[in-house]
Amino acid sequence: MVNIGWPEHCFHAGPIIRSENEYKDYSLGERQRLLKRLMTFTRKVEIKATTIYVEKKKGSDEIDITNMLSKQLADFIRRHLDFFANYNAIKLYYDNGQTEVTKILVSVFNTLLDNVEFKRVIPSNYRLFQVADLMCTLKLTELKMNKHILSRSEIYFFKDERTFKKNYIKPIERKIF
Repeated sequence: MVNIGWPEHCFHAGPIIRSENEYKDYSLGERQRLLKRLMTFTRKVEIKATTIYVEKKKGSDEIDITNMLSKQLADFIRRHLDFFANYNAIKLYYDNGQTEVTKILVSVFNTLLDNVEFKRVIPSNYRLFQVADLMCTLKLTELKMNKHILSRSEIYFFKDERTFKKNYIKPIERKIF
């Protein structure tokens, strides 16, 4: 980013799309270019990812939601045990941003795998962490789009469903387990 005249910083996809925080003074075109740069990096990096989610209204309380997310994560790990077995150590990078997510990650990974190391990160120091944030934000936006509940800022940023799917969803789907 510095090479093209942008300040070095941590990308956070949601605020870029919604024109929040440090992106509030950027034009739509500038914010779109920032996200396209992160998308270019995401396309080029060799990763595999998955996203899990629960609709809050499907759970009666926090315990229900935690239970559903834990089961989804455990199911994913069990289905891909051969993949995880190929590594001497599984390093899990998280910023401890959400206490419940931290608890789910620690308990599920440690229960199912013996070789897990947890690393607390500062997001600006890890581009792959920023890629994960982008992928989660885009998958959430896709879920909202499919339910026709996009915010005005999301509609303004992505223009239309076809463009969103072509430029953002299709490229990240190639990275999904």
